[in-house]
Amino acid sequence: MLEGFMANGARESRSRCLLGALLILFGVLCIRLYLLQIADWEHYRIQSEKNTMQPIPIEASRGVVRDRNGIILVDNRPSYTISIIPPRLLRNTEPSIRDRVVSRLGEAIDLPESLIRKRLYSKKRHFYEPVKLKRDVSFVTVSLIEEDLYDLPGVAIQVESRRGYPSFNGRFPLAPHILGYVGLIDPDEYRQVAPLGYSYDDQMGKRGVERLCEAMLRGQDGIKYIEVNAWGREVGSFPDKTGAPVPGKNITLTIDWRLQLAAEQALHDSLSGSIVAMDPRNGQLLALVSKPGFHPRSIRDPEEWAALQSDPNKPLLNRSLQGEYPPGSILKMVPAIAALEMGLLHPDELQYGPCEGELLYGDRVIRCHQASGHGQLTLRQALVQSCDIFFYHLGLEVGIANWSRYARAFGFGRPTGLDIAAGGDGEASGLVPADRKYYEKRFGQWVEGFMLNLAIGQGEMLATPVQLARYAGALAVGTLQRPHTLLAETGKHPPEPVQVSENTLKQIRSILYDVVHHHLGTGRLARVEYSDVAGKTGTAQNSHGEDHAWFLALAPVDDPQIVIVVLAENGGHGGEVAAPITRKILERYFQSVAPDLNSEITVAQRWDDDAQDGIQQAGAPSLSVNTAQPGEQKSISR
Repeated sequence: MLEGFMANGARESRSRCLLGALLILFGVLCIRLYLLQIADWEHYRIQSEKNTMQPIPIEASRGVVRDRNGIILVDNRPSYTISIIPPRLLRNTEPSIRDRVVSRLGEAIDLPESLIRKRLYSKKRHFYEPVKLKRDVSFVTVSLIEEDLYDLPGVAIQVESRRGYPSFNGRFPLAPHILGYVGLIDPDEYRQVAPLGYSYDDQMGKRGVERLCEAMLRGQDGIKYIEVNAWGREVGSFPDKTGAPVPGKNITLTIDWRLQLAAEQALHDSLSGSIVAMDPRNGQLLALVSKPGFHPRSIRDPEEWAALQSDPNKPLLNRSLQGEYPPGSILKMVPAIAALEMGLLHPDELQYGPCEGELLYGDRVIRCHQASGHGQLTLRQALVQSCDIFFYHLGLEVGIANWSRYARAFGFGRPTGLDIAAGGDGEASGLVPADRKYYEKRFGQWVEGFMLNLAIGQGEMLATPVQLARYAGALAVGTLQRPHTLLAETGKHPPEPVQVSENTLKQIRSILYDVVHHHLGTGRLARVEYSDVAGKTGTAQNSHGEDHAWFLALAPVDDPQIVIVVLAENGGHGGEVAAPITRKILERYFQSVAPDLNSEITVAQRWDDDAQDGIQQAGAPSLSVNTAQPGEQKSISR
């Protein structure tokens, strides 16, 4: 009996323990249900929605770039992009389906399957971020994919904006070296820009204004949410959750499209070189040309891009701010100014012995460009006729220290601070030998013969076209302005006074007027009907080919509003090649600013021919400009 009682007690104890365990489990279950359905219901509702709701970024359109008159230089055009959204394809789909999608897609857009898989499984992007496989696809390709879209889970057809370039009188784009281009982010670059909100397949400005103003032009992407089913196919959307993109800001340049077009047409496509036109009063660049040029769309084609990079003519080089050249005779005003400031001579007094076409210096015979000689000359006559012998004597009298001091006073030997140099191009400093120690270090000794070359802008002296335009501006107004292409930069940088008396600058401008208007002047071919032009020719010897042709101009001489520097590489004589180019640009400039001379111009806009067929372009701007004047020469004779 005792044993039975004990057995009953053990059973009751086990029952109580089991009941207690059940109560505890039931309590945990109730608490868990409370947390799921009451306390944390909002969190799990959002998680549930995420299983069917997926974010899709909406690309913001880049800002438009306009010239100073409001004419569009760079716009946006619609473009088709084929993408894969990884979660739609990789979740809830059989491997065989994935293989079929990759195979059919690779065939449709002409991409290797291995490349599609590599991009699809890349770890360098967010999982929900669309993998953009191919941009600018044709409407035919879009139609083929659209027909099979239901059987291609994860594949999306996006309409995005791409850069479009208006046509100006059949030429597009204008000013590619100023505008720059937009391209895909490099893998190394992505690490730096990812914290700024860039995605792996985004594009950004690479050079020029596109790079310089990237933060303003870019805008802010939006986002939309779509509903997908278990097979990754889109079945709906959530308009109330859509965040609209914010377009980029528009940029206005100092460039005048009419002058830019005239400059690009004047420097014939068969020539390499540079043209810089600037307002000397404020540093605004009115035109900047570097030939040969390129089309920004070339960056999107690997073959075209490789051809540009390997081209021996270096079309990607911005010669205006990166090319370093001996300036030749357009630098003769430096020793002339030094001599006038030092009181060594007067502009209209005869100096030195007569030029007989050559000078015996030591054991060398140094020749003038005019073999018959110029006779005895004043400084005025020497600059008007560009006599080398006169400046050999003048250079020896001025000396390298004084010559270097005045050359540096006009901004040579240092970058100008041009804004687009910060847009990925960089700016060359040029070279100004400072003193005899430079030659002793480089050549082991100093000889006075080095000064002969420097006096005529040859030898070790090197300058960029932009530096020479700044120098021309200083001759015109007495201050060094900081050249710039962004209109918003005007007035932000105070001018740098040149330590030269106004009387000396007036005398030099008077002489430069005679260079163009005197019957013996070497710059006669730069005369224009509408203004008093002052200028200077230059013909710089080039060890790699024909001489470089230069011309420097400022106008009107009594109140300079524009300065122009023209360089034609291997062009020959400056007075024969560069001066006529300058005349064409000046004619266009003064026709533009004089209402009674301004020809009627019709302006319409269109995109260039890189827009794909089938994309609706109704309402897109089209720019067709006819600025050719009656009897205008279409080619330049060398």
